[in-house]
Amino acid sequence: MGVPVLILGESGTGKSYSLRNFDASEIGIVNVLGKPMPFKSGLKSINTRDIQRVRNIIKKASSRAIVIDDFGYLITDMYMRYSFGEERMRDQFDVYKLIGHEVYGLMNDIYALPEDKIVYLTMHTDTTVGTIQPLTIGKLLNEKVKLVGMVTVCLLARVQGSSYEFVTNGLPPAKTPPGMFPETVPNDLAMVDSTMREFWGMKQLGGE
Repeated sequence: MGVPVLILGESGTGKSYSLRNFDASEIGIVNVLGKPMPFKSGLKSINTRDIQRVRNIIKKASSRAIVIDDFGYLITDMYMRYSFGEERMRDQFDVYKLIGHEVYGLMNDIYALPEDKIVYLTMHTDTTVGTIQPLTIGKLLNEKVKLVGMVTVCLLARVQGSSYEFVTNGLPPAKTPPGMFPETVPNDLAMVDSTMREFWGMKQLGGE
C-alpha cells in the first residue's frame, strides 16, 4: 500500500522549502495555489485546486514520491465552491459531508497505491483549540475522519532561531515509528524520504 505523510506547520516554517533537495526526476508535485517555489529549482508541478483531478493524478502518477502543496487549500476550495456562487449547495451541512467524503476518499486512494509510493500532504496548523491540529474546515474532518490518525508519520515544521527543522516526536501531533528519526531533523524532505524508505525496506528514489 502507499504511504500518506502529513507535513504540518504555520506559514513561513519551511513546508514548501523542504522540497529543495529533490531532483526533478524523483518527485511529482501538485501545486494547489500555483505559487512559485521559495527557492531556485527545476522542479515542475501540476497546478490545480480540483480535488477530483488531484485524486486522478495520484492514481496515474509515475513518480514514487508525490507532494500535494498545500493540501489544506483543496479543502478551502471545496468549501468556497459549494458554499457560494453557482455550485452552492442548499444545505450547508451537505458541504461538510462532501468535504469529508472527498478527503477520506483521497486518503484511501493513497493507501491503494503501490507500496513504494509516498504522498506528502502539507497543511497549515490550527492552535485555537488548545492543541496543534491540521487546519481544516468544520468539525467533521477533525472529529470523524481525523487525518492525523490516518497516518503513521506526521512531521511538524518549525523555525528555531535561524534554523528550519521538522519535529518528529515529542510534540503532538508529530509522530514517527520508534527508531526512524531523532526527535528533530533538518528541514529536508528528500532526506526524510530516503530515511523512511530505508527504514521500511523500500527502493530508494532514483534506484533501479
